[in-house]
Amino acid sequence: MRIAIVAPLFECVPPRQYGGTERVVYFIVEELVRLGHTVTLYATSGSKTSGQLIECWNGTFREHGVGNDVEDTRDPYTAQLKLAMSGIATHDIVHIHHSAHPYHPTVLESIQTVPIVWTDHNTVHNDDKPRIFKSLAKLNIGLTALSESHRSTVPDAKWLTTIHHGLPVNMLTPLRVTPIYLAFLGRIAPEKGITTAVRISEAGGFELKVAAKVDTADQAFYEKEVKPLFAASKVDFIGEISEAEKGPFLSAAIALIFPICWLEPFGLVMIEAMACGCPIVAFRKGSVPEIVEDGLTGFVVDTEEEAIEALRHVGRLDRTRIRQRFEERFTSTIMAKKYMDVYERTIKEANALQKAKELERVNAIEEASLHKRPGLLSASRRSSSFQDSFSQHLHQPYAARKMISMIPLKVQPN
Repeated sequence: MRIAIVAPLFECVPPRQYGGTERVVYFIVEELVRLGHTVTLYATSGSKTSGQLIECWNGTFREHGVGNDVEDTRDPYTAQLKLAMSGIATHDIVHIHHSAHPYHPTVLESIQTVPIVWTDHNTVHNDDKPRIFKSLAKLNIGLTALSESHRSTVPDAKWLTTIHHGLPVNMLTPLRVTPIYLAFLGRIAPEKGITTAVRISEAGGFELKVAAKVDTADQAFYEKEVKPLFAASKVDFIGEISEAEKGPFLSAAIALIFPICWLEPFGLVMIEAMACGCPIVAFRKGSVPEIVEDGLTGFVVDTEEEAIEALRHVGRLDRTRIRQRFEERFTSTIMAKKYMDVYERTIKEANALQKAKELERVNAIEEASLHKRPGLLSASRRSSSFQDSFSQHLHQPYAARKMISMIPLKVQPN
C-alpha cells in the first residue's frame, strides 16, 4: 500500500522532547514501513523517517512562535495539503493528522485526488469542529477517534473506528530500581491538574517529581500559581525530559499521578507508564477509564481523597503484569494494523463509489444519445418493456406460470 502521512507542523517528527501527536505519527510511520508499506511523510524540516520525507516547513511552528489559530495555520497547512495531493509521490490513501479548521473542507474540495482518513488528536466538540466534520463527510472523508470518550463528544460525525495509541514494544522497558517518589509527566497546564497533584502528594506524604514543559500560553499560570506552590512543597521540578530519560524516570516512580480535569482524548503518558510497569492513579475523565484497568494497572478515582487512599495500595499491584497489559493492548504494531484495516476499507469503498459514479456517467451518456435518435429510444423502451414483462413472468409462482403456458396462443394465418 502507498500511504501518505500528513503530520502537524508544531514539532518535527519525532519531536525532540515534548510533542505527543508528532511522536504517535512517527510510531505509525515506522511501523507501517516495517510492515512493508511505502510511506511518505509530509512534515517539518528536521524530521526523520524510515519512509520518504517531504519537508513542508522550514523549522517548526513552535520555533517560529506560530499558534494554533485559524489564520496562523491556514497558509502553511494549505501548502502542505497541496503537496500531498500534487502527485510528487503517488499515494493510495492520505492520512491527515491536523486539528480540523474551517478552511480544510474548502481546500480539500478543490484538490482531493485520493481517499482521505482524518485523525484530529485534539478535543473535537469545540471550535466549530462538529460542523467542519459534516463538511468533511460530504467529501467522503471519515474520522478515526483516539478513544470512545473522544468519539462520544461528537457522536454523529463520520467515525470509521476508534484506535488507541501505541508505543514500540521495546522503546520503554521496566528497570530494576526501587520506586521512591510520585511522578508527574507531560505539560504544566490547568487542565492537567498539576496543582491537584501537588496537594495529593503532600497529603499522602510523598515526594513529587515533575518532568514537564511549560508552554508560552501557560507561562502566566506557572508563574502565578504553580511556581510558588512548588517552592512551598516537596516538589522536585525537573523540567522537560527526553524519550531516553522517561524509562528511568517512570521505573523509579511509585505511581504516575494523572489528575486531569478535562476530556483528555487519550493521554499518551498513561501507556508510557504502563510500558515501564508503573501504576497509574488517575481521575475519571476523558479516556482514563478505557486505558487504566482499575485494580490491575492502576486506580481510577473521582476525588483527591480517593487518590490519596489509592496511593496507599499501589504497592500491591503487580508491575510485571502492568507491563504485560501494555504489550497486550498498546503497542505500535497493534495500532498500525488497525490503521491498515481502516485504509484498506476506505480505499475499497472509494473504488466502489468511483465505479458507481462512472456507471452513472456512462448511463447518462447513453440516455442522452438515445434522446438524439428517437427511433433507437423507442426500440430501447420496447426492449426494456419486454424485459420487464419477462422478468415479472419469471418471478410469478410456478403454478401461475404453468397456467399461463397452457393458454392457447392465437396464431395469425399466413
